[in-house]
Formats: sequence, C-alpha cells, structure tokens
Amino acid sequence: MLAAILIICGSFVFTSCSSDDDVVEEQGAAFRTTLKSLDWGTDTTFVFGHKIPDVDAVCSSLAYAKLMRALGYNCKAKVSSAPNRETVFIAGLFGFALPELKSSVAPKTRLILTDHTDYAQCVDGAKEAIILQKIDHHVEGDILDSSIPYVRREMIGATCTIIYEMYKELGVNIDDETAKILLAGLLSDTRNLTKISTQREDSVVWTALVTQLHLEDKVAEISRQMSEADKNFDGMSDSEIFLSDYKEYDMGGKAIGIASLECMASDMEDFINRMQAVMPQVMSDNKRDMVFAKIDNRVPNPDESNPDELFVDDGTYLIFYGEGAKTVAETIYGPSLPEGVIYSKEKISRKPMVAELQKILQ
Repeated sequence: MLAAILIICGSFVFTSCSSDDDVVEEQGAAFRTTLKSLDWGTDTTFVFGHKIPDVDAVCSSLAYAKLMRALGYNCKAKVSSAPNRETVFIAGLFGFALPELKSSVAPKTRLILTDHTDYAQCVDGAKEAIILQKIDHHVEGDILDSSIPYVRREMIGATCTIIYEMYKELGVNIDDETAKILLAGLLSDTRNLTKISTQREDSVVWTALVTQLHLEDKVAEISRQMSEADKNFDGMSDSEIFLSDYKEYDMGGKAIGIASLECMASDMEDFINRMQAVMPQVMSDNKRDMVFAKIDNRVPNPDESNPDELFVDDGTYLIFYGEGAKTVAETIYGPSLPEGVIYSKEKISRKPMVAELQKILQ
C-alpha cells in the first residue's frame, strides 16, 4: 500500500517500499510498542495543526486525536487560531465538529504536532512544552526530528493521507465520520489530486475514502465548492486576505512569512498592488524580516469537456518585501519584471520554495 514511508522513533529510522501485508502489520506492531514507551503523563495530550490552520491542519489533528484515543491515549485536538473559511464550510457540509480554540499552552504540556515542523507555526508555548510526536509532510524545519520521540514525515500531498495509512497499519476502523474528516484534508491540500505535490499514495487513499463514502459522482463538485469557500474574501480587509493562507518560518537567523494566494488573470495587476500595499504592515505586525506572497494566476479552462474545472493555473506571480528579499527571490526565480514582481510560467509551490529559501539563508 505504501510507496515510501519515513518513520523516525528517536534514533531509529525505518524505511519501507513494500506493499506486503506482513510488513504493514509489523509496522503497526512496532508503532504500538513505541507509543507505550512515550512519556504520556497524566493530563490530556493536545494535538495541534499549524497556526492560521487550513483544512489539512485541522482535519489531521482531529483524525489523529481520534486514532490515539482508539488506542487508549488521552488526546484531544485543538486549534491555536481560528480555522479558515474553507475549513468551516467543509465541516458544515460533512457534519463534523471543529476543535476548540486554545491559543497557548503551559510549560510541560504534552503535545502532538500535525502538518507543521516549525516553531513559528506552533501554538504559543510549544518551545516549553513536551512534544511527543510529529506527523507531517513538509521539509524538516527548526523542530528537529531528532528532538522528538516519534516522527513520521512523508513528502506527499496531505498529512491526512499519512494518518489514513497509520489507521490501516494499526488495524483501527475508519468510520464514516473519520473518513469524511480525512477526505476533507486530502481534497483541500491536493486540490482534488491536482496539485504538483500530489503523490500515488494520495490517489490510493482518495479512491478508498471516496468509495467508502459513495461520493464518486459528487467529489468534483465538493472540491469546487471548497475552493470557492477558500477564496471567498467577502468582508475581509486586504491584510486579512494576505494572511488567509500564510505561514511563518525561522531560518538562517531570519524570520520569514510566506502567503499563498490566487487571483484571476484579469484582476491580477490590481490584486498585486493591493497585496504589496499591505506587506510592510504585515511584516511589522508579525515581526518578520522578509515577507513573500506567491499568487497563482488563474485563467478560464480552455478544455470545455471538463465542466468541473472552470479555471486552471497559468503560472505564478511572486512579490516580496523586506531587506534582502529581492536578492533572495531573484536568486531563486530570476529577475523582477516589473520591479518587485517575478512571474514564473511554472507554478510555484510553497514547499519547494521553503526548501530553496533554506538553502540560501542557512
């Protein structure tokens, strides 16, 4: 079932490229043993996705907390800031409750992190907490794998895909509510398997969940509605729009912020001007040294035979602000044309962008 898994338990590293059921069963047994060895304490262990949580962050924390409870561990999902509009929409459509808000944790609180690996994206207080596990699909950040008893990172499309795999390895039943939670995160983070970060594992899990929920004829429409909710900026200020899909990183002594946005090509010039106008205040308010925004360029889909996909991506614009940001951006993506704006015919994804920034700044 799994093409490539990276599991790190302390100093133990296990990589599997096998689909053999015996191997999967062995992985589950090894994980159960590892869980028993963790310092759970007597209080609740909280499961958090990243700040400014998207669907995958929220749903991965919900599904993983359910998995830990099924195995007998006192875990509860929380969010460190309010979920975005797409998350609220799909939770309402699928009928699952969102986690309660908990903006900070006390020292020695036990945590499990999903969908992030940087302290800048963590709940406040995480540096003084005890991090028991990290389940993630990003390049390693400043929360080092080696500092956590159990880490599982797979470079695939969605954290919810990884958690589905873990349910299967552990032999824990995925009821329909859990299936909806996992599918929501998978649909969002892969944009219904269309993002460049999507891998075979995501497709396998997508098929299993869609089949279980009998959504074969509805999933494209659900994905389209999720995308519309995600880009519904009605009543939002330009600063709120900039921060609607925004992540922070600390690398090479620099505090970085990266927004991920999209805009119709016909509105792009005005949208870029508006986002550039708020970048100085965003940088100041969030205590960043540099801020970037990647803006996917959307155009009408020329393929009229695919009515479920009305628009397609046509490259990405990149804007930036802060001392040294221009040099960094142009080193990676080429000269600004016009000044302060870089256009890439190839779509820019935030994950590889972060990896490139790390190479330059560290």
